[in-house]
Amino acid sequence: MVDLLKTTPNRRFEDPVHGEHDNSRGTTHHMGAQPPIGREDDKREIVKRLLSHESAHSSMTKKGSVSIISIVGKGGIGKTTLAKMVLSEIAQQFGERRWWVCVSERPKRKDLVRQILRKVCNGYGENTDCTLDGLCTKLWNELSKEKFLLVLDDVWELNWWEEEVGGTLMAGAMGSKILITSRKKDVSEGMGASYMHELPEFNFQQSWDLFIKEALREGEAERDLENHNVRDVGESIVKKCGGLPLVIKTVGSMMRTKQMSREDWKSVKDSKIWEWKRQAASTSSSTEICGDILPGLMLSYDDLPYYLKSCFVYCCIYPKDYEIERERLIMQWVAHELIEKKESIDVEVTANQYIKDLMNRCLVEEIDLKRIKLHDILHDLTLYIGGREYSHASTSKHTRHMSFLVVDNVEETMHNASAITHKLRTLLSESESLPSVHFPNFKWLRVLSLGGYWMDELP
Repeated sequence: MVDLLKTTPNRRFEDPVHGEHDNSRGTTHHMGAQPPIGREDDKREIVKRLLSHESAHSSMTKKGSVSIISIVGKGGIGKTTLAKMVLSEIAQQFGERRWWVCVSERPKRKDLVRQILRKVCNGYGENTDCTLDGLCTKLWNELSKEKFLLVLDDVWELNWWEEEVGGTLMAGAMGSKILITSRKKDVSEGMGASYMHELPEFNFQQSWDLFIKEALREGEAERDLENHNVRDVGESIVKKCGGLPLVIKTVGSMMRTKQMSREDWKSVKDSKIWEWKRQAASTSSSTEICGDILPGLMLSYDDLPYYLKSCFVYCCIYPKDYEIERERLIMQWVAHELIEKKESIDVEVTANQYIKDLMNRCLVEEIDLKRIKLHDILHDLTLYIGGREYSHASTSKHTRHMSFLVVDNVEETMHNASAITHKLRTLLSESESLPSVHFPNFKWLRVLSLGGYWMDELP
């Protein structure tokens, strides 16, 4: 596989979607402040269920004092966005005892309990040497004090829920609620949800409203689409997005970079990428993106300038739902020579502009001035594009960029990775120790990040 960090840019493209981004419509984007479109009814229903005493009573008769409510729907449909809306809406009822934990694919029980405990205790009192029973006891002591709302985002399977973990979470204080998001109905049923909210695709009007919000620049209005004879083309593009908010946002943001001309908009509508269909694998992997969601996201990626493509894909070195420090990411981009050098312009200035460009295209999300993150589906996309060169907590002979972030058993993973250390170009870890590491073997290493690693001298 070609190393994506060193891919030679191809400036000539056959697909008319590509081209120089000589856009005269400006670059300002309305990021963040406006509320999500089209989910107010869904939010009200879930808030009502969370505040209902009836759902709590129906659950406690079987499992304990805690009731579970689920949001279920396909990837990119807006489950996480809706859960965030709900979490904000009921701030008064649960106060500071509202916590958000991303579960993701095949979590280990001990790691997940420790992750929840970190949120509940705000990082205080953590003991990495505790057994699972010890961690569950600590967690129960905290959860039983007062009612809480725990959001478990992106739940894929049930193995972790069985026995100690599920029992501990369900034994919290009376009136407590757990809100889960999942792509699978059987996960909701298996966890004993008292109410399952199936999130539908956007209808055309909802899709169009979101598309317009993303595609139009400041000072532009919907009538401008008719004045430039592109409204019908825009409507065709929206229909191709399949009612999935994530696809609509990324495609709409891409359209904002283009001239409002019929030729430019038709080049997007007629792109062959819309015909792509990737069948789901037999395994239920969270890194699988298929069906209606792939073409629109791939189109948005394919439209990126070559220098942004490598930077975007590199972000998959970080785990899902990981809050990436801008400064750290920029240093890593620079080390891999992903930032174009421009005369009299500091590379950090250029790199920050790259991040801004990716945010403007809705490909990365700004948490605050220091941190960004990827939507879980966009993380899947970067892994799909990056292929086997990028690995998190596992390795293969193809691995070139490896991360042990948010991994507790680094020793076992590093032992398995010892055969490929001489090929690594990136190694990220937050462990206090890295046993079995032989630093002289890292002949091609460009990025070594060992946050929290204790050493007496440099290797």
